[in-house]
Amino acid sequence: MQKPQSQHPLIYKPILILVALLATCMLWSCANFPLDTGKVFDSTSSSQTRRAEKLLAAGKYQEAASIFWAEAETRPSPQKEALQIRAAEAVLQPETKLQAQQYLGAIDESVLSKGLLVRKRVALAELALLNGQPQLALDAAPEKLINVSEKYNPHLLAVRAKALKSAGMMKKSIETRITLNQLLRKPAQRKKNNELIWQTLLNTNNTELNSWSANNNNPELAAWLSLVTIQKQPHENQASIDNAIQQWRSIYSNHRIPNHIIDSITKDYASFHIAPNKIALLLPLTGRYSRVAEAVYAGITTAREFGDAFNPPPELVIYDTGDDPTSALSYYQRAVNEGADFIIGPFQKDAVRTLANQGTLSVPTLSLNYSDSALEGAQNLYQFGLLPEDEAKQVAERASFENKAAALVLVPEGEWGTRLLSSFTNRFHELGGSVIQSERYFPQNSDYSVAIKSLLQLNQSEQRRRTVQSIVRAEVEFEPRRRQDADFIFIAASPQQARLIRPQLSYHFASDLPVYATSHVFSGNENISADQDINGITYCDVPWLLSTDPSMELLRDSLDLQSFSSSSRLPRFAALGIDAYQVIPHLQRLAANDFDRYQGTTGKLSIDAQNRIYRQLIWAKFEKGRPETLGVTPDLTPDFSAQVNQ
Repeated sequence: MQKPQSQHPLIYKPILILVALLATCMLWSCANFPLDTGKVFDSTSSSQTRRAEKLLAAGKYQEAASIFWAEAETRPSPQKEALQIRAAEAVLQPETKLQAQQYLGAIDESVLSKGLLVRKRVALAELALLNGQPQLALDAAPEKLINVSEKYNPHLLAVRAKALKSAGMMKKSIETRITLNQLLRKPAQRKKNNELIWQTLLNTNNTELNSWSANNNNPELAAWLSLVTIQKQPHENQASIDNAIQQWRSIYSNHRIPNHIIDSITKDYASFHIAPNKIALLLPLTGRYSRVAEAVYAGITTAREFGDAFNPPPELVIYDTGDDPTSALSYYQRAVNEGADFIIGPFQKDAVRTLANQGTLSVPTLSLNYSDSALEGAQNLYQFGLLPEDEAKQVAERASFENKAAALVLVPEGEWGTRLLSSFTNRFHELGGSVIQSERYFPQNSDYSVAIKSLLQLNQSEQRRRTVQSIVRAEVEFEPRRRQDADFIFIAASPQQARLIRPQLSYHFASDLPVYATSHVFSGNENISADQDINGITYCDVPWLLSTDPSMELLRDSLDLQSFSSSSRLPRFAALGIDAYQVIPHLQRLAANDFDRYQGTTGKLSIDAQNRIYRQLIWAKFEKGRPETLGVTPDLTPDFSAQVNQ
């Protein structure tokens, strides 16, 4: 058998082929697997395979895979199939997943022993996850494969746990990892697996955790759920948390949770807990940003009144910074001198830059915007805000997750459009996509046909008509044809602009081309009649506007009762205020742990090495004038443990 030939990525249809490959796999009944034929082949038993393993360890995946595949051609079964599967495993990487798919498609399942069959199915599941298809991963590695080959049960359970998590079935994912714990022989493997359980619990909102507790008959899961509640609930002091853990130990005396996780709760509280007595708010309550500041203030006061971040809640003192960003430092010093032990603000970018350049701030500070450079940041400064560039990056991630490779981009003239175009393009390129053309429109106009026709190459189509007519010297019947090499369009637009752009795209023969956008296409308030014109647009937005979480609905109702007019007109800034207050106790923990997340009203929050907060948003699609929630794009940051290495 020859090594499979690679194909052009724009012609190759990975998902369709993967579906067909899995459908073929399903024809083989688990009840009729051939018996194991003895010891599974040791792929390191020759100089060539030893060389391949060294190349693999050095990150030279394709070179290693080629050696494994070539060596397989010289071996009899089952050694041949073992090496072929090893070749596929070697290239289970985002940049080489097509090669893995070709290898796996060439392996005949009917000749595989039970162990090799499970190995192949695990590889197929990993491939499906690389393609953003968790349900296909679960189909490739179904529950009925468990115990078919005990040797590979840990691998099977590990990939199922990952797939369940990616599919949003968090409870089942955790339960699978609890089962996996009993099969892992190496302490390091169990430690990683337990950390994955713990991080998933920490990243799950309290409402969902309470629902799991109410519908649970698994004593091991009950112990985990009770423990994470201690971590998440507010505590007045160290003694309170120590007493809670002591009581937990007496109730769950037979638990299997490792001590390092239990001890981390106390250590996290002692090391990371921020419980201020007096919070200063540096907000521009007068001037051009006054309405934004009013919405943020409404969110902060609502969170203080009705949230559970602190017990008892701290005192709030507000300083009006006005329009002058240069006054930020003097207001900061005044707030510190007057006893503030935490500061929220300032809002203006120039003011944030001033604080970021200070080197060290005397009290922890959470700004409500970002400095220009990701490298800027004083010690004790956390930067938070509604950054449009982050949303553009998430559009790129969503498109890549949905296996779209070629993008058209339409942005407004000006600095804002340039920023979004740059962020989207850079991230999409990082993920292997290509921006094949971008155009700019004049936002003050209502007719965007010039930019749209250029983007869709309709001008070229019309030029061909004129050329033909000049040759035949007569009118010819003609229907313009748009370009066919694009997978989708990314637009940056306000609600008013989006309501004009979407119909004009349809008029110019692009009604079938998917359209993605940032949150800016939605005002935040339902307008079913006007938003019929943006039906079909897929966009990302804050959970505050899309989530049905009861705890979030309670805060929304509480905010409405306070009758802040700006909070209804600028709901995302009200959500920013809520998160700015409620994330305070979690800041140091998030900053210290790359994989920790906090589920906020503006998104699932994480903190990078420069103490900049990143928001993972929810996705929705407009249907009948209303946004219909699609869920969250899986986090593209690396998992703690991609594989269980036996």
